[in-house]
Amino acid sequence: MDFSLSSVHKRIQTLGQELAADFETRTAVHDRDASAPRENYAALQQAGFFGLTGPQELGGWGGGFFGHVLAVEALAQGCPATALTFNMHTSALGLIIDDPIAPPAVKQRAADLAVRDGKLIAATFSEPGTSSLLLSTYLPKLHARRVDGGYRLTGRKVFVSTIEAADYV
Repeated sequence: MDFSLSSVHKRIQTLGQELAADFETRTAVHDRDASAPRENYAALQQAGFFGLTGPQELGGWGGGFFGHVLAVEALAQGCPATALTFNMHTSALGLIIDDPIAPPAVKQRAADLAVRDGKLIAATFSEPGTSSLLLSTYLPKLHARRVDGGYRLTGRKVFVSTIEAADYV
């Protein structure tokens, strides 16, 4: 396997390092306060990082899983919490885009949310007693029912990464 860096991968790594240097200035405060690093998510969105793993034909950077690893590695040098939670965004997006049974329109919609609209997606893969390693085999026990003004969720979750800052779950 060839692990040399493409121009896209070099861009991801360099920009990730620049972002990490900025994130590092706030990491101790977020750790102490147990707060969501919202300004870091805003910087990732501004830099276009929300779509770095998405295929170019769907509007992404085309960085793939290798680009994902490079980004998380670089970001973790400045703020491990941001790197970990951003990992959940790219994982959730990747599961949708790579799912063999997801219709093309669903894949494009997910890519558009991240790339065009700059939306942060929370990963909800944490129901007790279930596994969601493969999106197409995930059978959630959580239910959403439309009510006036939105949705009512019923069920039990252990945690949801990035829920404090996410635009979509």
